[in-house]
Parts: sequence; structure tokens; C-alpha cells
Amino acid sequence: MSNLVSILLPVYNGQKYLKSAIDSVLGQTHQDFELIACDDCSTDNSYAVLQEYAVADERIKIVKNQSQQGLFGNYNQCWQRAQGTLIKPFAQDDILYPHYLEEGVKTLSQNSHIKLMLSARNLIDENGAVLENVSPLPAGLYQGKDLITWSLIFLTNKLGEPVTGMFRAADLDYGYDTRYFHYGDLELWFRLLSQGDLSFNDQVLCAFRRHEGGTTTANHRHLFDLVDAMRICRQYYSYLEKIGESKEHLYRRLIEYSALSVAHLTAETGGNESMVRRHGAEPGPNCGINADDDFAELLYLSLAYITPLLAELDHAKGCLTELDGLRAQMNSRSHQAVGWLMTSLRRGR
Repeated sequence: MSNLVSILLPVYNGQKYLKSAIDSVLGQTHQDFELIACDDCSTDNSYAVLQEYAVADERIKIVKNQSQQGLFGNYNQCWQRAQGTLIKPFAQDDILYPHYLEEGVKTLSQNSHIKLMLSARNLIDENGAVLENVSPLPAGLYQGKDLITWSLIFLTNKLGEPVTGMFRAADLDYGYDTRYFHYGDLELWFRLLSQGDLSFNDQVLCAFRRHEGGTTTANHRHLFDLVDAMRICRQYYSYLEKIGESKEHLYRRLIEYSALSVAHLTAETGGNESMVRRHGAEPGPNCGINADDDFAELLYLSLAYITPLLAELDHAKGCLTELDGLRAQMNSRSHQAVGWLMTSLRRGR
């Protein structure tokens, strides 16, 4: 079996971290790879950076899209040009540590029933400082279908971002589902895990960068992650149905999870409903009115009001419980008083 790894690198205005990302690929101990980078109509110097590297190394293949494809559409542009038997998704602001490809090739060569290799990763800031070591699972093999259910219960991507994963090209009929804004990576993991096992490597083999200009941050600010959470739960509801969860209970969980996410976002940023609008609170001269923005603002306001309401309900339930306790105590004391009175009356007679 060929060990050629196709590394997919979608690029959009990624100049700031792009060189670090590409340098981390070139520093791999496994050198049998191709790096396919598609620039999605960047307005900065990203494409010039790609050209510089492509001239120096023939393994780097670059394309400039004629029209914007979006993140997952751009991943697919890279994928369509891939020649490798193994696929490694990457990102313009992330880093691969030197042994990532070597470990991935070794793992996927072991057992055809392993459909996905994921690794532990560092969470780094905009300057590359490590904020946290993230390892969601102990090292080992896991049944894929169990992990799909586990992820749906959490309503978030606990498995890992694209930088953490590697798989065989032959195990998927098509690339990323472009209906997703945020969880296209998790949906792709689900398709692989529905066919077989996950091998989790607890070595820290890559780094995911969190910064203000990142796609993850933007999706969270515009509530796209919440919209996608509902979408992926609908698509894979059969896994929850098997453990006895009704759709009504699922939707209640989604609403409560979304409300808490909005409350956290508001507390974290000190913002209000205007921050979820991609073009600001008022339409600018070149943007017009965006229905998606209106929906996001309405959703934000609805969810923002749910959290204090839930808190009030919990408080009310606590008060009712206390009242029930007091009522029980009063009834008990009343019975005692009546008993004492009756006893006294009998003695008096």
C-alpha cells in the first residue's frame, strides 16, 4: 500500500500564520506527502506566500479559486486534487508536530477496521503559547458508533478539530458536507466512525490555535455552532433514538444548551445582540440586510432570555420544596398540638 499522504490546506486570508503552518508540514519525519493548498479569494498576501513555497518544493500544489467556496467547500477543492491513499486535513493557523504523519501512517497500516486516527493536541494562543493540553480519551481503540452517540450527548465536538485527524481516502465516497457552517468536520468524523473503529493516540501530535481571527471564534460569535448542533442531531438522531431519547427531549436539551452558550458568550464578551450580526448592528453601504443576520439576532435574544427564566424556575422549585417542608412541619406540629389538647381535656374531665 502506498503511504502517500495528501494534506488538505484550505486558505483564506491566512497570511499571519500560514508560514508556520507550512513549515510544520515540511518538518515531518514522514516525507512522502503532497500539500494541496487552495486559496479561497484571499484579500491579503496568502497566495503570494503559497507561491513562494510552491516554487521551492514540488510537493506543494497550489490553486486560486475563481469564486469563494467557503471553508468546507474549499476543503473539497483540495480533496478533488488529492492523489494520496491517506488524507490529512489541516488548517492555515494550526501546527503539525514532527511525528504526526509517521504516527498516522503507522496506525492506519495496522488494521483496516480502523477508519480514523485522532490524536491529542495542544490548544495554543495567537503567539503560539500553550494554553491547554487536550486529550479527550485515553489511548486505545474505540467502537465508532459508540463515539457518535457520546458526541451527540455532549452536543459539541469533543473528538477534535480537522488538524487532529487522518484517514484513508477510500473510506469516504465524498468530502465535507457543505451544508454545515461549523460542524462539517464532526459530521465527516461521524461518517467514518459509522463504518468502523477510532484509534486514539494520546501523544500530543498537533496544535490547534485559538485567536480572534479564527473561524471557530467567528462561528461561535455568529451562533453558527448552535445552528449546526441542531442540524447534526437531526441527521444522526437514530443513534440517540437507540438509547431511548425522544425528539422532544433532544430539542429541550438543544435549547437549554444553546441558552447556556449564549449566556456564556455574553458574559465572556460583554456584548449584546448586535455582535452576532456579521455586518454590525446596522446595515452598511455595501452589505444590505442579511436574513441570516436577522435570524441570528432573533435567536440570540430568545436564548438570552431563556437562561434567567430557567434560573427563576429553579429558584421557584426550590421555594416550593421549602414550602412543602414547612407545610409538613406545621401539619406535624398541629397534630402534636391537637393530641396534647385532647389529652389535657381528657385529664381535666
